[in-house]
Amino acid sequence: MPQELVELNARKPATKITAILVLIAVAVWSSFVLRWYMGNTIAEYFVMDENSIQIAKNAEALAPRDPITHWRLAEVLLRKLPPDQLNQVTAEYEEAVRLSPNDYRLWMMLGTALEQSGDTRRGEEALRQATELAPSYVYPHWYLANLLLRTARYDEGFAELRRASDADPEFRPQLFNLAWQIYNQDFDALKIAVGSNAEAVARLALYLFGQQRIEDGLRLWNTLTESEKRANRFAGFSMVSTLIAAQRFHDAMRVWNELATGESSRVLTEQITDGGFEDDITHGSAEVFNWQVKQVPEMQIGIDPGHGHTGARSLRLLFQVRSKLESINVSQLIPVFPNKQYDFEYYVKTEKLQSGSTPAIQIVEAANNSVLATSESAGTGDTDWKRVATSFKTGPKTEAVMVKIVRGGCGDTPVCPIFGMIWYDDFRFQRRN
Repeated sequence: MPQELVELNARKPATKITAILVLIAVAVWSSFVLRWYMGNTIAEYFVMDENSIQIAKNAEALAPRDPITHWRLAEVLLRKLPPDQLNQVTAEYEEAVRLSPNDYRLWMMLGTALEQSGDTRRGEEALRQATELAPSYVYPHWYLANLLLRTARYDEGFAELRRASDADPEFRPQLFNLAWQIYNQDFDALKIAVGSNAEAVARLALYLFGQQRIEDGLRLWNTLTESEKRANRFAGFSMVSTLIAAQRFHDAMRVWNELATGESSRVLTEQITDGGFEDDITHGSAEVFNWQVKQVPEMQIGIDPGHGHTGARSLRLLFQVRSKLESINVSQLIPVFPNKQYDFEYYVKTEKLQSGSTPAIQIVEAANNSVLATSESAGTGDTDWKRVATSFKTGPKTEAVMVKIVRGGCGDTPVCPIFGMIWYDDFRFQRRN
């Protein structure tokens, strides 16, 4: 199709007037857009200083219908003006809300400003509007909760705090702190304030441990089901560490067993865990009731799968120490009962072991490291499996003992080399009737 060319006669008065009006409209609109852009940019990026109020007012004058300019001016006034002039702050926030009524942030800031100015009722209304606009966001619930708590409306306040902390667990410590401040002498009220969320309950139990309220922490922990306890293993293992540090070894054992994922991980009183080194259990600091093994220079510690006294495996220590060995970091914590007599035995084998001081097994009180018994030292040279036995008696308050591989010095000589290998196997406890 041929294109038609439309020609305008610019000499006609109507055409001239129309063109001039269009140019004026474009100029006015461009000026408005430019002013708005400048005001918005200044409000968003300017830095707080001694001239902040004037700069913020200039930005607002350039873009009076932009909610950001009113928001920023309100923030500046809040920081710069004395408390008796907070009405100017609330006026700017109210204008920002009027211009952008669906922005929860503006309602939230208006609510906090109104409360600071003394208008708690309108502040609560604004904050509730913020929670309705953003029901899944944390901060509207958090600010509303704090307003309610400050007005002694604890049930409503903690309900909002729970919503906030359930949405973001990072807020839980603050929930616990506030609940503790108000209900630290009322266990039932404290529990209600935190709620029934299993993770929150487990974390609160750990929090109570930190407040030296171990009995209440254990009581709260025991309200969880077995599956809930296992689902909160991190809190549970932290409680175990706290209980051990507090020398409450039997309580630590009970919590540990509640978290155990299999029979091989469970701990029994008066019984060495994996005394024959046959189980596939990690031997290290995470297994607090199993063998604790830490490597040291010039020495290798590990499981030997080819040598065992009764089974296939044993613990092997390889020494290549030319000067001095500070310690042998192999030990195990065993829960026992107080005022009991125990017999203890193990088997040891050596190969090319040479030293002026060979290792022995020592049993110490876990609470104070007092020595209860020390076995004879391993023989030098090559020796076949040999049974070594000793006995000991626990004290009136003993809850646990530590079995340790130790080595003494070489008398007055600071240099005490040791070379060769030792195998240990079949550690056993037995209480006398």
